Amino acid sequence: MSSETSLHQPSDNTETRVAVRNKLSSRIEQQRRKEELNTEAYVRELIREAENAIVGENDTGRQPEEILEELHLYLWHDPDRPVATTEADVEPDMIYRFNQIHRRFETGHDIDAATWFEILVAVAKGLGIVEAFSDLTQYAPVRLETLDEQGRQSNVETATPIGRRRIGADDAADLEDRAVEITHSSCDHILAVALPRSGKDSTITSIGMNLWNEHNYSYFSILDDGRMETPMISIPNDEKAIRENLDRMGQEPAAFNAEVLVPAMDGIPAKLPANFRPFTIGIDDLTPHLILRLAGITKSDANTEQRIKQALDKTLERTGEVTELVSRLQVYAEEMDATIEWTEKRDSSASDGNGVQTKSVQYHMEAEDALNKAAQRLAHLAGEGLVASPEAETNINMQSVIANQDQASVLCCNFLSQGQEALKYTIMDLWLRLIYKARDQNSRLPRVCLEIRELKNIAPSKLADVRYKDTIKTLRQTIFFISTQGGSRRILMLGSTQKLNDVYKPVRSNMATKILLRLGEEEIETLDRSYNFSNEQMDQLSEFNIGQGMILAGGDAFWPLEFRGAPCGLGLGDRHWLDRYGIAWGARVRETEYDGWHSKHGDCEYWVDLTEHTVVTDESVPEVGTWHLLPEDFDDDLAPADVDQDAIDAALQRRRDYPVPADLSLQSTGFGDRQRELSLQQQDRDTTLSEVVERHNIPESIAPWLSKEAPTRKQLVATCRAVDEHDDLKRQEDIAENIGWTRSTLSRHLGKSDSLEKCITQNGKYYELTPIGKRAAKIRWDVVMEELK
Repeated sequence: MSSETSLHQPSDNTETRVAVRNKLSSRIEQQRRKEELNTEAYVRELIREAENAIVGENDTGRQPEEILEELHLYLWHDPDRPVATTEADVEPDMIYRFNQIHRRFETGHDIDAATWFEILVAVAKGLGIVEAFSDLTQYAPVRLETLDEQGRQSNVETATPIGRRRIGADDAADLEDRAVEITHSSCDHILAVALPRSGKDSTITSIGMNLWNEHNYSYFSILDDGRMETPMISIPNDEKAIRENLDRMGQEPAAFNAEVLVPAMDGIPAKLPANFRPFTIGIDDLTPHLILRLAGITKSDANTEQRIKQALDKTLERTGEVTELVSRLQVYAEEMDATIEWTEKRDSSASDGNGVQTKSVQYHMEAEDALNKAAQRLAHLAGEGLVASPEAETNINMQSVIANQDQASVLCCNFLSQGQEALKYTIMDLWLRLIYKARDQNSRLPRVCLEIRELKNIAPSKLADVRYKDTIKTLRQTIFFISTQGGSRRILMLGSTQKLNDVYKPVRSNMATKILLRLGEEEIETLDRSYNFSNEQMDQLSEFNIGQGMILAGGDAFWPLEFRGAPCGLGLGDRHWLDRYGIAWGARVRETEYDGWHSKHGDCEYWVDLTEHTVVTDESVPEVGTWHLLPEDFDDDLAPADVDQDAIDAALQRRRDYPVPADLSLQSTGFGDRQRELSLQQQDRDTTLSEVVERHNIPESIAPWLSKEAPTRKQLVATCRAVDEHDDLKRQEDIAENIGWTRSTLSRHLGKSDSLEKCITQNGKYYELTPIGKRAAKIRWDVVMEELK
């Protein structure tokens, strides 16, 4: 074989004899393991047969003793069988009794079938052949892929299961071979589909918790339908059914260390848990594209964005005030002439010797209504409290939020006042864009897990069925953008929906991993048209209970699976969210006035009001929803005067069922009685000459006009407007006649650089305006001078 060809052939990495030994050793081990698995599967089948025979349901015709004898011999000759009372996981008494029964077995004595069976099952459990006699079924883990590459490492060697795959008791498969691994190395998006209250939100939240806790993702939850569901991730799960599910998985309830971010706007309650933080968005985080998005404009050209960029850059260079940005946008929205200057390198031997030449070009820009819309929207959002100057202490820094991997982030817009419902979707859109922008600009930031419950609410397939169509359409476009581009920026979306077709098709098509839970017949038929399920798969889909499901990924289907319920809290329609927060924090909370508080605690010497931070010693009782403690909750027999914060903290911690990483204590927000106003006409700071020049786009060469006497300035403006209105002015006398000046006075001003020199030129026979002159004619000088006052 030629050397050229051999380069493309396999080769051993070791000497031939080492390679042979290694492969033979591996094959022998595989064969041994296969025989061991077959034996274990047969033992489990014997246990099932023995049970049926003992209770009289055996169809094989074998007597219980025959089956027990065979089972006994398999266990006795197992190479891992414990021979001493100190070995394995079998109780010493069971090892002793097993040895005793074996002696009776060898000598041909009769053995009670039930007793014999009990001992053999205990030995089989100790050998790891069965996990539980009550359920001989085996379960393979369902996990998230463990990452171990540069820039994307998981912090565990073996990921915690997020579910389990049912394997028949008589199946000889190795459980690790049947394990299901959900890949996320490329941040493939995941969509859970299920009927209402069938575990879809629980499942995606469970997956998100593992991505956050074990795979170094930053976690964001951005969509709440108004029931305060998403802020519940801050508490351990408090639902009985899910706690039982977690127990079956060998896990416990656990809470996110979550920060709940609420727009700093009217409607925020006077008191909230300490992990709630009001936020604003600084204009320094905005881009021309984001500003247009805020205005609901999805289509724009480069010229429009360039005007916005200029307004934004100038504002940030100067004051950074929202009012200035709004004013600039309004000015730049008008029809105007623009001048672009640039420098070019040239031969250093040029006459001036500096090797640089400055050039410029002037062009005309039509009026742009999009800028007016953007200005109006920004003014509105600033007035509502959402948009602020760069120096506002409440501004959110999305790069810092993503970098703070130890804390999950929840967007909560549920406190917006009546009439502002549409604003919620604008804020979501802005958040998504800021998250994308941060990851796009800095790939060193952690990956992002973006959890969106009921994805159809913001990415619907039909806009006709939703309110606020324009706003939702804009947001849907952002979701689509993230579904196509987010993976490359390492943003993984976790979504849920009741029906697959309710989600915008371009979005759902880009969610590579589908999790199908309990579904209705109609939805199963809809999915079948896309996935061509087998008869077995169709039967399974129609039989799933809550929490059971199937994964579709990479062209493969994995079932039947039982998914882990979310370890953290979820929404509950029958209980108030703040009551659940208080109980998780360790407080007592009256959830109803019919709780018998008088009969149970009416004779207490005092109670501690955790809402008002007071000790109550009169005969009053806590109102419904009040967080409180009783004397019995304290470690010592404390008198009312001795109750301090340290004692309260210790009592709360003792009363918690599970750890709560975030601070949930009630704190004042400072927003209860707040009032906001925004006036674009009257600014708090003094208006200066240079600011007026910038705001009204007054060319630099005619800025000195602002300092001239009013009559002179009016004449200069009149001159420009006269030339603009007449295209047949050949002589200076012709111009002078139209403005009431003498020719000599006009001539003097035409020759002065701070007057008309840069405004009027003679093109051949006729006088005409330069771009600067045209701008001078269009400026509303009365408004300018009024501002200067």
